[in-house]
Amino acid sequence: MASLLLEGWLVKDGNMLGSWKNRFCSLTFADNQFTLDYYVGDNKAEKKGTFIIPRKSGFAKVSDSGDIKNCFSLEVSQSGSGSRKAGTKVTFSAPTIESYVLWEKAFTNAKAPVGIMPGVGKSFGKPELMVIGASGYVGVATVNSLAPYAKDFVIKAGVRDVSSAKNSSLVGAGIKLMAADMSKPKTLVPALSGVKVAFIVVPGHADRTALGIAGIKAAKDAGVSHIVVLSVCSVVKPGTIFADQFIPIEEYTKTCGIPYTIVRLPMFMENVLGQMQAIATTQQFYTPLDTHIEQNCASVGDIGEAVAKIMVKPEAYVNKILSLTGTPVNEGQFADAFSAVLEKPVTHVPVPYTAAKQSMMDMGMPEWQVDGVIELYKLVATGEPALTTAVSDLPAILRRDLATPASLAAYVAPGLRAIKAAAEYESQVAAAEAAQKLESMKLAAAEATEAIKAAERVAAEKAAAEKAAAHVKATRNMINNGGLVLKKIGTETAFKARYVWIDEDKRTLNWAKGETKDGPFKSAQLAAGVTISAPVFNAAKGASLFGGAEPDGFVVSVTEPGKPSVDLKIEGTVADANVWVTAMQLLCVSKK
Repeated sequence: MASLLLEGWLVKDGNMLGSWKNRFCSLTFADNQFTLDYYVGDNKAEKKGTFIIPRKSGFAKVSDSGDIKNCFSLEVSQSGSGSRKAGTKVTFSAPTIESYVLWEKAFTNAKAPVGIMPGVGKSFGKPELMVIGASGYVGVATVNSLAPYAKDFVIKAGVRDVSSAKNSSLVGAGIKLMAADMSKPKTLVPALSGVKVAFIVVPGHADRTALGIAGIKAAKDAGVSHIVVLSVCSVVKPGTIFADQFIPIEEYTKTCGIPYTIVRLPMFMENVLGQMQAIATTQQFYTPLDTHIEQNCASVGDIGEAVAKIMVKPEAYVNKILSLTGTPVNEGQFADAFSAVLEKPVTHVPVPYTAAKQSMMDMGMPEWQVDGVIELYKLVATGEPALTTAVSDLPAILRRDLATPASLAAYVAPGLRAIKAAAEYESQVAAAEAAQKLESMKLAAAEATEAIKAAERVAAEKAAAEKAAAHVKATRNMINNGGLVLKKIGTETAFKARYVWIDEDKRTLNWAKGETKDGPFKSAQLAAGVTISAPVFNAAKGASLFGGAEPDGFVVSVTEPGKPSVDLKIEGTVADANVWVTAMQLLCVSKK
């Protein structure tokens, strides 16, 4: 049976002069000869060819040439691809002097160099660590915590779609994005090939049991040395939604044949940040827990850092189940922490489970997941130890203080203050716009009122003009046809009602002896030399011995030369009186 001696990447000379290619290489030994398989890229996804090399490999150091360093040559006895003839030499370049030494020892001693993990060999000189399901909260936190180890490890982030904008938080120095979709197992084995430790972040999917097991199986098929598998603290409560999803995953992990570490997670402290808008603007947040009830929620950042430490030193956690819970806290402590950074009292408001469920579904969470979260809240409320006690492996792994509500609030304080300031500004703008709108409405109302008044004035003026015109017409008709007018002769002391009219043909002012036109009448000739006075107001008078009561009116005097004046008291307005004056003056003008 062939023994695996060493694996890793080498730069191999091509068939053409000056042609060098990066190749992943796998060296085995059996039947007193070496077999060196080499691949198209820097992993075992696609095999390119095979060299058969005799026990006496002819390993020889080759002088450096420019940027090509740490070179050695091997004598080939057979080429599986047919690219090299027996007895020819193939030259390789190792990435580091340390890698060169390992390959030299492997070919010289025909066994794995000392210090190499049995049966695995050395991969690329730097072990590979990979997070499958890296785009979620825990995945991102773990990848970010692995980034500082990129000097000593190759860090891979496996995601469903490498082109997605969601991966922006994963792109950084030393991080390599890989297509790895647990719902498409064929993408997993090539991505996991050459990986030493893989973290299987089981996704929040209704079919997460099958997906998680698919990820573990792919890790085994790819030859991963150690797996870290995500689980939940509530797995100890069979019959609940999340427990029934993760119990099969944990059982499969334990029996898969790969050294493993299971990390059980509680609810996340950061869940409350989904209510940042309400906290910043209304100083309230809501959960279905009583304010004083404690839960051992943990920070996603703490969890990611802990998993990263496990991955870089997996031998310390082989076949262990770890509880990554935080220090028990209650909702009141979160309220106090947010109050401190906002400098305003923030309160926690307990709500019924039904209201909490509807709120989470309104946020877009699927109902099965919401029901699972509600179950967790109910377990916390009843004091389930797995979700409420302080027993945790986090402190021993991190060797520092864990995150608290105060540290979380301090971390997001700039964002909270920005939301608060933006809300206050929007409120001020809205108030100003409302005031401006109200002022515009008042102005429009005033303009409308003024327009109505103007229209009413125009209508009134029109009506008055029409009334005046009608009155004038009536007065003219009266002048021509006759009517009752108060009259007296200049020597008389009181006005008496007489029927008075103007005869335009005879050019005379006529008045009857009574109040009708019937019977005898007298006249004053309207001719040149007749004086007609302007109307003079004459106030009303009560009845007396000299005559009856008189209304207000305007007195017009008509005086023929040498005769006493005839005084007419015209009721109405001065305009009415002037109509009489004008009518008589026109007749007094001599005919031409």
